Amino acid sequence: MRVTIIGGGVIGEAVARNLSSSGYDVLVTEKRINRVEELRSMGLKVTMDNKAAAKQASIIILCVKPKDVEQALREVNKELKGKIVISLAAAVSLKLLKKFAPEAKFIRAMPNLAIIVREAYIAYSPDPKVSQEELELAAKLLSMLGKVRRVDESYMDAITALSGCAPAYLALIAEAMMYAGLKVGLDRRMALSIAAQTMIGTGKLILEGGKTPSQIRDMVTTPGGVTIEGLFELERIPIRHAFMSAIKVARDKSHKIAKALVEKK
Repeated sequence: MRVTIIGGGVIGEAVARNLSSSGYDVLVTEKRINRVEELRSMGLKVTMDNKAAAKQASIIILCVKPKDVEQALREVNKELKGKIVISLAAAVSLKLLKKFAPEAKFIRAMPNLAIIVREAYIAYSPDPKVSQEELELAAKLLSMLGKVRRVDESYMDAITALSGCAPAYLALIAEAMMYAGLKVGLDRRMALSIAAQTMIGTGKLILEGGKTPSQIRDMVTTPGGVTIEGLFELERIPIRHAFMSAIKVARDKSHKIAKALVEKK
């Protein structure tokens, strides 16, 4: 089965590398000449011809920016009849995708940067034309990139704000913890490794250990101990409000982008 990836940026590269290493026949399309050479140096099959690549494909994965979706789909529209197209473009609705390529079968998906290491949370929503068999095929493909879950499309802006943006939020925390480690005498590499590994471990306590965040906090915190001293200091800052506010404004921004794309048409 040939999988064509339209767009060879960071996400497109990650998708291509992971699917290729999982045994899929992958072809990447990219318009920038220097980027084409970079992708080829990684051992990937690359072309600058979107139409030919789409024609050869069984499944197409769209990895372009929201503003470039219309141009990309209209360019290959005639080659998409009856084919599954998985769009990873944020804020672009199924309705709008169908407008650009009416005869394609679309699945809208929202991953995050952890797709690079196959640990992304990938929410997806199919259009009604996608059969159960096709949906299972697409879900299997996406599962090569992380954890997948089918959701109602109405949740996509919120998932974009929470999951799509989360690596940036967590990277900010990791960086802060690294500098905190430096402040108390740890070297930079050790402090960053501790912060990153602790994020992984805490995530597994939630996902695999079945613990809630409050349970984890209580398990670590003892009367008059070290952790309560640190928590007391953290509570001086409205950190919960900051995160809730950040995710809300990011959700609103995703909604505005989606609305602007529709109004533009």
